[in-house]
Amino acid sequence: MAFFGYKDIDKLSGVDLAIYRFIVEHDEQIPYMRVRELARGAHVSNSSVMRFIRKIGYDSFPEFKVSLRSETPIQKPDAPGIQFVQPSAFPADITKIIRLAAQLMVNADNIVFVGIGASAALGEYASRQTSSLGFNSYVVKDPFYPLLPQLRNTSNNVLVAVSVSGQTSELVEMLNDFVNNPEVNIISITSNLESTIARMSRYALTYRATEERMHQYYDLTSQVPCLYIIEALLRELRHQEVVQHRFE
Repeated sequence: MAFFGYKDIDKLSGVDLAIYRFIVEHDEQIPYMRVRELARGAHVSNSSVMRFIRKIGYDSFPEFKVSLRSETPIQKPDAPGIQFVQPSAFPADITKIIRLAAQLMVNADNIVFVGIGASAALGEYASRQTSSLGFNSYVVKDPFYPLLPQLRNTSNNVLVAVSVSGQTSELVEMLNDFVNNPEVNIISITSNLESTIARMSRYALTYRATEERMHQYYDLTSQVPCLYIIEALLRELRHQEVVQHRFE
């Protein structure tokens, strides 16, 4: 039974359709939800959710979540036909590396995103989302920010460096202060696995991107692959945080 292959949509009741639409629109979050959270989001009762799950062929909600997480729909209803990034843009082990990076982050006391220019904007977004998940996180966009004094009397820190080239000199200089610091783990998001910043990192989350420039000085390189990695990292971070709390 495949949820996205369900063919009897026209036989669903109004309540069932509300649940179906909510799952389609939030399929990435559903595997981490409980029945009551799904019910609240779809504005239905818990029992309505369970009746729907059984109606489409599953014996239990956990079974449905496992099935949904394993599905890779080619195209959902109303999904745009444009693809900005292909799976080939990422290394084969990217999922494993993201999971390991998230394990460092979920146990960190401080999560600091660092980046310059367009990468700083992505770092700001990632930091805001990480804070929304309940972690102590902030972004450093100024290459001259006194980060070393800021973290001097702290422990269990994670620095996430965002750099397309992985060679940004100001960023390299900033990270160099923490390379041999046992209280700081460095994670990088970059398009160059062989770059200086990637080699300074405990975990390098890499992707392939073609550099594009206008008039030599204006960098128009797409940041979409980097954003994909950030979103995957946030999703895995949320998952691990939920799992950790369940076993506390």
